[in-house]
Amino acid sequence: MHTKPLKELMAASMLQERLGLDVYLPEVLQLYRGRKQPRPFFPRYVFVQVDFAQVTAAAINGTPGVIRLVAFGDRPQAMQANLLAAIRERIDKYNTEGGLPQHPFHPGDRVRLASGPLQGLEAVFQGSMKSMQRVLVLLEFLGHLHEAEVPIEQLERMSSGPEPTRQRTTRGHGRPIRRSPVVETPP
Repeated sequence: MHTKPLKELMAASMLQERLGLDVYLPEVLQLYRGRKQPRPFFPRYVFVQVDFAQVTAAAINGTPGVIRLVAFGDRPQAMQANLLAAIRERIDKYNTEGGLPQHPFHPGDRVRLASGPLQGLEAVFQGSMKSMQRVLVLLEFLGHLHEAEVPIEQLERMSSGPEPTRQRTTRGHGRPIRRSPVVETPP
């Protein structure tokens, strides 16, 4: 089922308590606010096992935190048991290994796109996105710098070298920002 933003846990517990349904909220350990915490693996989605002879779709859709059952037309979408078992197995594996795999890149690292439509282009790693497997890079393309979201698997580290420089400008007017030299005073 589809839930409201950040309401996965509330919706799952309400369905278990009020309707007595079997609910699975896949959570994986992720670095969040400086420490590893369980976070939903599929944000805004929860798996629920329902016997529609006993519980109506309206009762589920009316539960606090729930937007609606995932359906095609008017039929709720069923999921194969072996696919759900594979998801459980993968989540358990991630959690026993300490959470989601971390990428080796840091903001400012020079990277090259090793695959995909932008293959061969060089970029500067900017940071991770909310989507677990996508990152933000800064590309120089057609004489301008552009931010692009790419899957982490498409990146490879480049040898250290000079990073592309970008003249900083003011917002809106595009005037260059001039910095005064820093003068260090002896202690």
